[in-house]
Amino acid sequence: MQPNAFKLLKIIHLALLLGMFLMVAIPLYLVLKGTAVATDESLGRTLQVVCILLSVGCVVIGFNIFKRRILAARNDAASADQRMEQYRSACITWWAMIEGPGFLAAISFMLTSNFAFFALAVVHLIILFVFTPRKGNIITFLKLDSKEVKLLEGAA
Repeated sequence: MQPNAFKLLKIIHLALLLGMFLMVAIPLYLVLKGTAVATDESLGRTLQVVCILLSVGCVVIGFNIFKRRILAARNDAASADQRMEQYRSACITWWAMIEGPGFLAAISFMLTSNFAFFALAVVHLIILFVFTPRKGNIITFLKLDSKEVKLLEGAA
């Protein structure tokens, strides 16, 4: 009997979400406690440009990759297991494209104590939260029938 593919994807997402939350919360604690050391202004400006460009680029490119891979999985004549694996792979790639710039923003916040970086990291955390996998959406995206859903739930 195979594990529930829908629950497995939710667990992966939750682990990534909690990791991102900790990556935002720990620098906030360090900055508010005064243990983070602020660097010079020029590094802060450089990091702002890098973080913004990387954030916009990764979110836009990541979403386009995600959308393209979902359409490919949807139109694939493969089994439900294989299409779900393609979906899981697309999700993990998309989530990584969200998390990467968020981590950089959180680290930049810790280095500079500039709350603009904290705000950017929180935006990435919110984006990651919004893209929580939902069983109904997965069924729709992959055009799964009831037999395939039961198979992916591990009930078959």
